[in-house]
Amino acid sequence: MRIAILSRNKNLHSIQRLLQEAKKARVQVDILNPLECQVIVDGKRTRILAGGEPIPLYNAVLPRIGASITTYGLAVVKQFELMKMYTVNGSEPIGNSRDKLTCLQILGSAGLKVPATVLTGSMKGLRAAVDAVGGMPVVLKVLEGTQGVGVMLVHSPVSLKSVLDTLHSLNQDVLMQRFVAEGAGRDYRALVVGNRVIAAMMRTAPEGEFRSNIHRGGEGRLVKLSPAYQQAAIRAAKVLGLEIAGVDLMESQEGPLIIEVNSSPGFEGIEKATRLNIAGEMIRHIKKQVSARQRKPRKKSSPN
Repeated sequence: MRIAILSRNKNLHSIQRLLQEAKKARVQVDILNPLECQVIVDGKRTRILAGGEPIPLYNAVLPRIGASITTYGLAVVKQFELMKMYTVNGSEPIGNSRDKLTCLQILGSAGLKVPATVLTGSMKGLRAAVDAVGGMPVVLKVLEGTQGVGVMLVHSPVSLKSVLDTLHSLNQDVLMQRFVAEGAGRDYRALVVGNRVIAAMMRTAPEGEFRSNIHRGGEGRLVKLSPAYQQAAIRAAKVLGLEIAGVDLMESQEGPLIIEVNSSPGFEGIEKATRLNIAGEMIRHIKKQVSARQRKPRKKSSPN
């Protein structure tokens, strides 16, 4: 079995762990930098070149695409799909999860609970927007922020106007969200692989901080999620069409709220917090899916 992992940095913890587990499972892995892949579309033969050479036929492709190359990376993933190669997370699900508003729109339309959110591109109607998310304080998020960057807690109307003025002048689209007081300073990261949560941790923000991201100094510890939280995380990944996902949830009076879904979750923090073999679970899932596809009988062509 031969798989490709799309990543710009083969030295990342997650990539090195996947390589270790793939070797144990006797799976050959190629690390392809998406930016070094050339997508060829000429109306004749869809193909991808890497280093000037055609790529081989892979049994599976695992995208590990960062937010900085979303557009180019998704074009590469799409090309793999057009070449009929199995992609663990497809281009459309990745794109939908990467856009914070689109992600919440899809989840909310499917009946999943998400925090009250307003997309605001103007100062007009600001009071109505604040009322729609439950009043001050409010959380502001830039659409393309990651790892807690671009997330702000604003306590007063004066500060809100000032921050929005600054962000709009920088051509940043901004989401205004309800501040969930009962869950402030902590959240849950559930790692979904296939149809189950393989690991979960509670992340707690450091003193004086409301963001619980590990990259912002948050601490993670192993937890066993209640069935309601597990079901919400699994359903969120399924609704978005993701086979592997990191789902962030928060406690609220209404039950678990889906805060965000990550299609390329890092798992250094969760492996350390839980001491579970996350990389091994991912490789096993990929092998299982490849085997199932190989066993699936091909459809017979209908007679003329």
